[in-house]
Amino acid sequence: MRNRIIRLFTVLVVGMASAAGACASDPEPGSGNDGPTSPPQSGGTFTIALPNYPQRGLNPHYGAAFDASQVLRNSYDSLIAEDRSEQFHPWLAKEWTVSPDGRVYEFALREDVTFHNGEKFDAHAVKANIDLLRNPDNPSWTVLGLLQYSSVSSVDVLAPYQVRITLSTPRADFLSTLAGLSGAIVAPGTLTADKQTLTSGTGLVGSGPFILDKAVQGQELTFRKNPDYRWGPATARHQGAAYVDKVVVKYIPEASTRAGLLRSGEVDAIGTVKATDIPLFDGIDGFQYEQIGSAAAPTVIMLNLTNGPTTDVRVRRAIAKGVDIAAVVDSLTNGSQQRAWSLISPDSAYYDAKYENKGTADIAAAKTLLDEAGWTGKDADGYRTDSAGRRLAIRLLATVPTYPEDDFLEAWQAELRQNLGIQVDLQFVENAQVYDLLARNQYEAFPRQVGGLDLSLQFNRAYGSTSPDLKYGQIDGITIGSIVAGSKLADPEVDRWLVESTKATDRNQRKQLFDQITGYLLDKAVAIPLYTDRNSVAASFAIHNVTSLFDPPRNSVNAWAYDIAVR
Repeated sequence: MRNRIIRLFTVLVVGMASAAGACASDPEPGSGNDGPTSPPQSGGTFTIALPNYPQRGLNPHYGAAFDASQVLRNSYDSLIAEDRSEQFHPWLAKEWTVSPDGRVYEFALREDVTFHNGEKFDAHAVKANIDLLRNPDNPSWTVLGLLQYSSVSSVDVLAPYQVRITLSTPRADFLSTLAGLSGAIVAPGTLTADKQTLTSGTGLVGSGPFILDKAVQGQELTFRKNPDYRWGPATARHQGAAYVDKVVVKYIPEASTRAGLLRSGEVDAIGTVKATDIPLFDGIDGFQYEQIGSAAAPTVIMLNLTNGPTTDVRVRRAIAKGVDIAAVVDSLTNGSQQRAWSLISPDSAYYDAKYENKGTADIAAAKTLLDEAGWTGKDADGYRTDSAGRRLAIRLLATVPTYPEDDFLEAWQAELRQNLGIQVDLQFVENAQVYDLLARNQYEAFPRQVGGLDLSLQFNRAYGSTSPDLKYGQIDGITIGSIVAGSKLADPEVDRWLVESTKATDRNQRKQLFDQITGYLLDKAVAIPLYTDRNSVAASFAIHNVTSLFDPPRNSVNAWAYDIAVR
């Protein structure tokens, strides 16, 4: 079958290098105040402090769903790159075609790429990686393969530097999968390790601009420059080897401590700047401050449709109307985060502004809804009760949170008590425990910012049908539902929209389907949007290209230091 070319790119290295050189002396757009204006120079060490060490180890596939693991991008390349507009560009693949039915992808690969251990990158390397990712015996199957590679039916080597990937059904999210860390290409010779090694990632080798030199569990990662690197993505600001010789990533959970390290000059940059620390850097001589919105879904509170008072849509709608979320977000974050009105990020290509200001607080209407639902009494502590005297209480089950979620949940708890007389039992537990409690149905509310590079993956995981014990489902080879589907929604119509939006390659059609899903879920108060995902970095004035530290389109702070230079 003759393929219709959907996207065809050729890397123009000379042209890109010329363009980079032409603008090298100009300040980087959006680079904050007092950024360097001199051309980037090679050499030196770049040190950045981030909050969370990679929880799932150093395998880019096994930990790809977690922001903390994105730092591994320093050592691993992908076939293609995605920009902030959710468009795709060459990387290890020079060009590619997609068949008219959206099922067959053919990639022409670069012929000059070498892994850190000396292995050559070629079509066989791509096949080895994709075949492992779609193997149910692979440790990363349940956290990655099942969701993103379950539709891959075959990977065929057509020539030494040409590979074909065939899907059982069209997947509009497949290029995003390949562009993300979930599509990182690992040296095939290191993929034959035992399951324990594959899980930890120790001994795996990439082809990236930096080589992992040292890992101190929970504390620090150290990378050294790969001097032979010549195959950066077309989205990069330069080509050739990285500027800096060494990258040190320190893991400091406390935001104030990270801020102190930057102010004292002990680190060059920090990620996730708390609202109270922003004035220390934003507009201050000697520092740069950057904040970028994310295409990832906003943080929401999912309400459990299968247990307790939240089974009643009137109670769910009352909870949604009972807190002035905009005021809470603004108060707690000093405007650094924004109130979310939709289940889709305003930085996503699929956002529809029609939902803005439609979820404003209405305390009177919320009280009426609770009265209609039978919660008309009041006990000695001022909480609402039903005719049997039972208190209106919901269990808010959350993983140990990071800023600003921890502050917001405590404020939300207080507001629901004051405004509506609802008791919110807030419980923070570790990841391993929270999933067990979710499966046991011992909660009514669950806050989450569900990850995934493509919106269909985010929606499938969050709102696809699951069984009571949170087992996933599959339709036409597309996985829906997951362990983070806290609302336990099981609606065949929503499932159909989810699958159709995953298959739809036309952006307008996808947007219509995402709008149907969003409108339905908001009307039924399945999930309450809280705030958009906005990520931040502060850095010394001496650091070039600070915005390259954000990983598009989610724009998590991945500390990718390829374009970073230290003046």
